[in-house]
Amino acid sequence: MKTIEEWIHFFSQEVPNEITATRWEHCLRVANIAENLAKINKHEFPRKAYLVGIIHDITKQKKIEFHINLFQQFQFKIPLDLPEEAYHAFSAPMFLRNQYHFDDEEMCLAIQSHTLGHKQMTLLEKILYASDFLGSDFALKQNQKEEWLLKTELNLDYGIYLKSTKTINQLIKKRSKVNQSTIDTYNQIVDLIH
Repeated sequence: MKTIEEWIHFFSQEVPNEITATRWEHCLRVANIAENLAKINKHEFPRKAYLVGIIHDITKQKKIEFHINLFQQFQFKIPLDLPEEAYHAFSAPMFLRNQYHFDDEEMCLAIQSHTLGHKQMTLLEKILYASDFLGSDFALKQNQKEEWLLKTELNLDYGIYLKSTKTINQLIKKRSKVNQSTIDTYNQIVDLIH
């Protein structure tokens, strides 16, 4: 069984083969932000947050058929309100288990919830969810990026609020369905930050 550091070394070589260079840059930003947030929020293993950051989008750029095949193999029934843009969050843990025998449950759950969120997220899930937004190309281009990062460092729930708000607004703009988990995430968190 590999240590966290061995997995980091391994996936630092492997993930760039599965995604584009710009997606890899996103993963590295997410990993660094996640490790920092893990330290601030006293996660027992901050390097786990780094590792989950580099692997969270390993199936992001795969074709729909790739995801569907994994879902069938794992007998995963696709929820009707699951946007295709979120398929990778569910296929990635399956791919990691199949391809690499990577089965850290805490990290796999964090990957699975990094796009939609849900009501009862663990600390690592919250860290990855917020870091995915803060490390996004969208956030990178915003004048408020440093302010958002600072506010999230002070209160992790603020980063969750930012991402859930952006996700809902983006889906509404595209006239796409909004998954109930994302609505629940927003509804739960909005009360905590006001």
